[in-house]
Formats: sequence, structure tokens, C-alpha cells
Amino acid sequence: MNYTHSCDSMNTTKNKHSLKSLIFFGALVVFLVNTQGASAQTNSVSPLSINGIGETSFGITPTYLGLGGTGIAYSDRYTINMMNPAGYMNMEYATLEMSGAHRTFRHTISADSVDQANYNTYFDYFGFGFKFSDWIAGSFSLSPFAAKGYSISVADSSDDFGLYEYRSTGSGGYDKFTFGLAVRPVDWFSLGANVKYIFGETTQSDKTIIVNPAFLSVSKTQKIGISDFSFDLGTQLQGKIGNYKIAGGAVYGFGRAMNAREITTQYSFINSGIVETPIDTLFYNLSENGTVTLPTSYGIGIGISKIVENVPVNAWDIVVDYRVTNWQEFKSFTSFGGTPSESAMLSSKRISAGAVMVPLYLFPVLKSSSNYLTVARYRIGAFQEYGQYRWDEDAYTSREINIGMSLPVVYRSLAPGEQKASFLNVSIGRGQRWDGNTANLKEDYWNFNLGITLNDKWFQKFKYR
Repeated sequence: MNYTHSCDSMNTTKNKHSLKSLIFFGALVVFLVNTQGASAQTNSVSPLSINGIGETSFGITPTYLGLGGTGIAYSDRYTINMMNPAGYMNMEYATLEMSGAHRTFRHTISADSVDQANYNTYFDYFGFGFKFSDWIAGSFSLSPFAAKGYSISVADSSDDFGLYEYRSTGSGGYDKFTFGLAVRPVDWFSLGANVKYIFGETTQSDKTIIVNPAFLSVSKTQKIGISDFSFDLGTQLQGKIGNYKIAGGAVYGFGRAMNAREITTQYSFINSGIVETPIDTLFYNLSENGTVTLPTSYGIGIGISKIVENVPVNAWDIVVDYRVTNWQEFKSFTSFGGTPSESAMLSSKRISAGAVMVPLYLFPVLKSSSNYLTVARYRIGAFQEYGQYRWDEDAYTSREINIGMSLPVVYRSLAPGEQKASFLNVSIGRGQRWDGNTANLKEDYWNFNLGITLNDKWFQKFKYR
């Protein structure tokens, strides 16, 4: 099994069965996704998700996670490029992709001897990309956008009412349904745009619990839901120099005030140490309409690849991205006519790099090898990001290194000179988020992502003589 060029004739019966299987599999996944929730899933167990809209996600497959979340200038005929909508033009087939994630966290505060482990598992991505012709392609996908998942408590005492505990918890999240189109007016330039429908709800509960039952404790709960559209643009430029392909890309995300609603409840209760006994409702707002303002963002990327003659994959690819998200523009829920609060967040600056290689084409000594692992695609990537999260005054620095691979699981000829392969994709990442202060929270974590890519030929007619 390899990617070498073939002139075998197309097996029409096999192609039809593969097409039916792809349709059935895609329909099954869409059904499961829809039944999982019209509201977004909670996929965070990080106390840092207390910041802003929560812990954000690119919503991408292990293919791009294995590159450290790099891909603005990446060109791959087998995958859906959610890092840059202009990259849809690189697809050669109708492509169905899906993936899930498992994460484990170690949360520590050295100065307070806090050491706790957490983990979560969740659906991470479902997407379908298609190429209508040589000049237009499209994609739609469902993936996480942001989530809150934390429980923070602080114990203290007061001269007035004695011991008390302040407890803050958050849950819920936002997903995004993305529809994108890309065009290629000339061979070396492509342009794409995404329309993203963001939906879901988060819940934040803050309680002041007084140990002495002679005093009333207080609880306040806020539920914020978002349901609106956002937009982003992307471009890619590509050219060849000998056996090398050079690529450049740029993306821009439009920040805007998203339609939102807030439900607020505040009540007093007696703390018995086991259960809460509600006493009085202090405030209740069934539903107040307003906005949540999301920030603008932009990024650029470059890439270089080694082309292998008459082979649909490159011997190797190297890609680098730089992204900025203007989180200082973020505004939490603001009712219509109200005055928005100032953001406590800073601009996020992220640099990432990744590399892909296929051993069979990278090392000449393997040219005659029939070992299955020599045709797999291996990835390594890393990123560093500063500014999105904070625990106290200083912003956090996030660092992560990733490795991954794509194993061909289906390989055959579609038509003379046409070949495709589907893949099992795996990525593993090791990361840390910290501001360097031993009195503040430090996060060490592992990410494990597993996905599958299925390819087939749609919308394009084969011609024979």
C-alpha cells in the first residue's frame, strides 16, 4: 500500500459501494451530533476557562493538531483546512472528517500545596468538504468554539460572621457550525470565506457560604446564551521553484457584537453543611436580551514542500503561522442600551510551526521497501501563545508540543491516473499554561486526539476514450 502513481482502470461497482458507505456514515454522524445537543457540550475542566468567553478551540482535526495548530499556508489534497478557508481549494475529493479528544490535566499551586488531576473526553470535530470544479470548493463543519468548566473555592473568615467560603463554578459552552466557500480565479491564488453560526450557553454560579447557620448565605447564577453569525476571510498564494512548492497565506476574523441573552437568579439560603435551604429570592430576571462582543483576529503563514514527481503527497512540508487575537476588544454580556464593561484580557499572540514527512519519499534507502509504516505521514509541531489567559495580574504563556501520524486505511484507483486514500489520524500533545508565579495556578496537560478522514470523488465526471 502506497501513494505511487497508477494507471489501473476504475472499479465502478466498488466506487458506488464506497459512495453509499460514505453517505450512510456521514448521515449517521450528523444524526448523532444533532442528538447530542442543540446546546453546546462542556469540554473544559480548566479553571482558566473563567476568563472571557471560556477556553477557546480552533475546532480542527488531528491532522492540524499534530502540526501544533498550524495551517494558514498548508496545502493538502486529502483534508479540510479549517485554519484558512482559502485552503478548501486544495482538496481533490469529497472529504468527510471527524475526531474526538481526551484530555488530562494536572492543576497545581505550589505555594498552597494544591495538586489536583482532572480529565475530560468529548466530540471535537465533524466536517464535510467538497470540490465542485477546478475553481470552486466548499465545506461545512461542526466543532467546539469555547467552553467553561471550573470549580474554584476560597475559604476565609470575617469578624462579623465568622468562617465563610466563596465558591465559583462554571459550566457549558459554545459550538460553531461553519459553512465556507473558496474560489481559485488563477492557478497561484485562492480566496475563501467562512460563515460561522455560534450557539450555546454557559452558566456561572457564585456563592458566599457562611458556616454559621445563624447567618444567611447568598447565591447568584448567570446563564448567558449566544446565537448569532460571525465571519472570516482567508487567502493563499502558491508557486513552484523546481521540485519545491512555496506557499503563503493570510486570514482575518471579523469581531462583532453577537446577539445574546442573560438569565440571572439571586437568592439567600441557610447552609446546614449538607443541603441548602432557600429562604428568599433576591433577584430574578427571566431573560434579558443584549450582546456579547467577540474580538477581531488576524494571522499569516508560510510553507515550503518537497514535491515528489507523479505522487499525490509531498516528501515533506514545513509550515509556520503567526496569529493575533485582540481579546482586549472582548465585552461580556451587555444589555441593549447598557454600558459595556472594559475587558480585563490582553491581546493574544501565538506563533506555531509544524512539519510533515513520508519516510518512503524522504529517505532514498526506503524506495524498495514494502513496509506499511513507510507510507504513513508523520507530524511534529509546537506553539507558544501569550495573553489569552490570566490568574492574577500577569498574562499566562501557553506552550505545547505535538506529534501525530496519518495511517492509510483505504487505498485504490478511482480512474486512470487518479488515486485516493482514507486515513486514521492520531495526535498527542503535551502542554503547559503558567505565568511563572508559584502562588498562581499552573496547568500541565496531555491531549490525545483520534480521527478519521474518508475521501471519495463527487461532482466531477470521468472522461474516457
